[in-house]
Amino acid sequence: MLLMKEKLPILAIGLLGVFATTTVILAPAIASAIEDFLNIKKATVEIDDDKLDAAKIETDGHIPTDGDEGAFGYGIITDKGLEAVIVTTTHAGVYDSEEQEDAGDPDFHNHYVALAADSDECGDDPKIEKITFESPGEVDIKKKKALLEDVPLKFKGTAVTPVTDEEDVEFGDDIKFKAGNDVDDVVSFKLEPKFDGDDIEAVCVTNIESADDIREK
Repeated sequence: MLLMKEKLPILAIGLLGVFATTTVILAPAIASAIEDFLNIKKATVEIDDDKLDAAKIETDGHIPTDGDEGAFGYGIITDKGLEAVIVTTTHAGVYDSEEQEDAGDPDFHNHYVALAADSDECGDDPKIEKITFESPGEVDIKKKKALLEDVPLKFKGTAVTPVTDEEDVEFGDDIKFKAGNDVDDVVSFKLEPKFDGDDIEAVCVTNIESADDIREK
């Protein structure tokens, strides 16, 4: 099943990278090289009755895993919309996952998230309303491909508040997610935290781009 490209105004998880260059003439070329990993040229998603068996996301550029390119990720939006979005992210500088050794760990990991639109903190960009500390399924990053596997469509986890120091981690109540069997969109995104003093007040999802070609098996 081939889905037409459609930019959803939703999903549009984490510390937004700040990039600087002292050579103004080279800045556009550098920016282009950095951003090509956010261009999803093809996404193939296979879902059965109770899990996402596999989602292969192919990009135009090498996907960085060292944390130097800031906070970003990829998301799968099903017919359940913003209530249960499957994401894989990297964000050195922010701690919110059992897969991270500490806040500086840039390893990719998965989350289930719920997003809120029209928040005071994020304006027109979606805000992460709920996020699991646990990482559902598996993710493997190789060159220009991100592969998510064995992600359950029904998932129960622990709510977590993202922090900049793992020693300050705060857990909330148990939260449940239920994704749908039909894929509405596959997107790339960046993450931008909003601070209240030293504390992260909110995490906004920005620069959302839909895949050029989405196929559902």
